[in-house]
Amino acid sequence: MHIETTVGGPRLLAQGPIATVYAVRDPASGNEFAVKMFPGAFDRETSAWLDRERKALASVRSTRSILQVDDLIQYTDGRSGVRRELCAGSLAGLLDSGARLGVRDVLALGSAVASALAAAHGADVLHGGVTPHNVLYRASGEFVLADFGVALRRRYPRDPMYAVEYVAPETLRDDTLSPASDLYGLGAVLYTALTGAPPFPRHTGQQPGERILQVLREPVAPISDPAVPRELSSTILRLLAKEPADRPQDVASLARLFAKMRQNGGEISAESADAATEEEDVDVEFDDFAAVGSAPPPPPQVRPVAPAPVAAPTPAGGRTLIRTFSGPVKPERRIPWRPIALAGAGVLVAGLAVVPMFLGPAEVGGQAVPVAAAIPLPASSAPAPNVGLSLAPPTDLSSHVQLTWRAEGELDFVVIMAGERIETMKLVAHRQRTMDVPVDPARRYCFQIRATDGRHIYTTDPVPIRGAQCNP
Repeated sequence: MHIETTVGGPRLLAQGPIATVYAVRDPASGNEFAVKMFPGAFDRETSAWLDRERKALASVRSTRSILQVDDLIQYTDGRSGVRRELCAGSLAGLLDSGARLGVRDVLALGSAVASALAAAHGADVLHGGVTPHNVLYRASGEFVLADFGVALRRRYPRDPMYAVEYVAPETLRDDTLSPASDLYGLGAVLYTALTGAPPFPRHTGQQPGERILQVLREPVAPISDPAVPRELSSTILRLLAKEPADRPQDVASLARLFAKMRQNGGEISAESADAATEEEDVDVEFDDFAAVGSAPPPPPQVRPVAPAPVAAPTPAGGRTLIRTFSGPVKPERRIPWRPIALAGAGVLVAGLAVVPMFLGPAEVGGQAVPVAAAIPLPASSAPAPNVGLSLAPPTDLSSHVQLTWRAEGELDFVVIMAGERIETMKLVAHRQRTMDVPVDPARRYCFQIRATDGRHIYTTDPVPIRGAQCNP
């Protein structure tokens, strides 16, 4: 499906770390639908992978909890996107407003998300990133889960620290995605909805490496609210187990259990739990984007929550690298490169060097700072070997840039990208030596490759495109 950028008067709904979501009105029917646009066109491999996921989910179309991708959209400016149903709001927006859900609504949420995961897993489709931004609700108040599949996540990698409080430990360690990692995300979402804060909230001044260590090693704080039934809190903590094998294994039974607990006012006996596993799946639904602006009325039983003693994390997200169709957007900020975490093969390195970028005489980036490791690498008295790390001149294809680099040995890589008036991007490449990076055709950029072998850190000089001047 091809669509002009002026058709139906697109209205900006949300901007994520990669994609942008618009509401578009169908001129024939007058109904609005949602379009999630990505920077650049889908390549052949991504399109084929996405098509396989769509067909697999279509095989469980009878499950209302799965919102099908209605169409793939190709805009005349070369960008690709997906068309989906337009929903009323997101759980993330609800929680950001200072509200949390009552027990019955948390049980409804758990039943909805678990049912969606059960159906998708049965069709061999993973979600790959369950967060409150992917949990929406319709005007009826029904919770829905969005953004299934890993094709687009692999094609457009995100900042490794994006929504890290909802990422399973095994995913942080070696990028493992599995049904068990989806269940961890479910547990983190339920914990946040019930308590008003994620399992590992960010502390003021906390370094990225410290946050990763929390997820990998520290136990989740118990849910101490006496109004929360013991069965519910214990189930959520099981979902947040560090080891995948310690989490519930049958997500369909879990969905039925949540539904049964809701019918019984939050409590359930052992006999009722056994009976719940014999019932039919509960029909629920889901969608794919977080709304911005004023939210519609929230689902029932939402109650305000007192300010938490620990600073809650800022909403996950970031600025898109593509321009909007029309309408006001938040002003861009001038932000230097920031310390990040490198997660790969069990190695965690924080405090990567800041590379300021200059565009002519005006400084756009920040001041250069020395390399600092929040999680020290093993001590080594031997000098770092010459691994020959080098970044080839980037291939600028307008809407994306092709990067290729060389190095000797088994190394883990991170691509760092700085651009004028946008957030610095840090993209984990693991052990691959090439990456397509989406960019804004109108901005200038600097790129740098950083790598580690577990004992040493290696860095290339920053490489510019479009006349940017990079000061190492």
